[in-house]
Amino acid sequence: MHSIEPEDSISGALVDDYEGVSREFTDLETIATRGHNVLTRAKRHGRWWALKSLTPAAANQEVYRQMLCKEMGILMQLQHPGVVQAVSAEEVPGLGQCIVMEWVDGVNLDQWLAQPSSADQRRRVAEQLLDAVAYVHSCGIVHRDLKPSNIMVTTNGNNVKLIDFGLADTDAYAVLKQPAGTLRYMAPEQAAAIRPDVRNDIYSLGMVLRTMNLGRRYRGVVARCLAPIDARFESVGQMREWLSRRARNRRYVAWGVAATAAVALLAVVFTQQAALHRITQRNDVMVDSLQARITQNTRLADQRIDSTAAATTTHITAMNDTLRQLRQANELMEQREQQRLDRQRAVDEAIDEGVRIAREENRKTHIAEHLDTLSSRAYLWLDGLFLIKQGRIRANEYLNSISSRFSTKEMAEIEYTINEYCTDYERRMEEKYSNAIDNK
Repeated sequence: MHSIEPEDSISGALVDDYEGVSREFTDLETIATRGHNVLTRAKRHGRWWALKSLTPAAANQEVYRQMLCKEMGILMQLQHPGVVQAVSAEEVPGLGQCIVMEWVDGVNLDQWLAQPSSADQRRRVAEQLLDAVAYVHSCGIVHRDLKPSNIMVTTNGNNVKLIDFGLADTDAYAVLKQPAGTLRYMAPEQAAAIRPDVRNDIYSLGMVLRTMNLGRRYRGVVARCLAPIDARFESVGQMREWLSRRARNRRYVAWGVAATAAVALLAVVFTQQAALHRITQRNDVMVDSLQARITQNTRLADQRIDSTAAATTTHITAMNDTLRQLRQANELMEQREQQRLDRQRAVDEAIDEGVRIAREENRKTHIAEHLDTLSSRAYLWLDGLFLIKQGRIRANEYLNSISSRFSTKEMAEIEYTINEYCTDYERRMEEKYSNAIDNK
């Protein structure tokens, strides 16, 4: 037997007319032109798409056509929520050969960080970023251009999307193996290496994470990401395991502090109860003693007075022993505090020495004079990269020489502070080199 639904329960559209759905790309809008690429937004089948094509000048050069083809081949291997999805390569009227990709509605990481966000939100975005990069590496692909402008955060849900695989590479390709990257975020060795290495992306991740203000938990991770290539994390998985282990250790410490506090509180309660019990017993004895004195002779009273005096002397002796123990404990705490201050002083001196060594090495390079003596713009960037990295290289040698004298935690603090100085110096030198490039 069939039931008849009421009229107001039948599903349907709220309008009678539908927007026309075209099989061709319509509503084309140029979003950005970067170097030899053009990014266009277009609509097809009622959905927005991103079309990546070449500028007219680049479209006539075989090398750029091959780069676009290579990027399409790499993107078609990737299927992950954190990576922009490519669906096809098509010839589009007015644009030429295009990579057709999903349209990502959002802002890049720099723009997102400029907006108000909580520490938990930033850590969630960082975790998604690590997950996406780990997936890309698991496919044998190195992005080689990780930076905030190539990391999108969606408007709905604040989800990460990696974009722009134009410089990405794999071992499967035998062409287009030239060094590439963005100067501020690329690893030092990437300027000369032609073989893709996931540790290049690890360095870039460290630079990105440092801009995200993720808290003390990530300081050691950033320092190790920015270390020389042999001292870096070998994979994103190792990097995430290090973070997990750090979080577990912090929980264990918190639990240990809570347990110690609970034990101390219980000890105080038990001590107070024992003292109260002793006082009650003592009062009972005193009452019995007073009642006995009423009926006893003077001799028994004198004996009990002597006994009380002896007990008092014993009690005073016990109190003196307790005071002596407290003084000893206080002296031990002062010794430990002095040891901590001595270690911190040693760390501060190591930091000062490392910064001095890097500053001295940077002064030797005479970078300002070097800018004026360069004969060719073609070598300006590579020579400049070599010069501005000398201070960091010398500082890393110094760090290696003192690593046996400090704990892992102390070395992380020393490395982070010295790398901060080196990074600030390199940023200022990059600005000088950019001006020099413009003037050549």
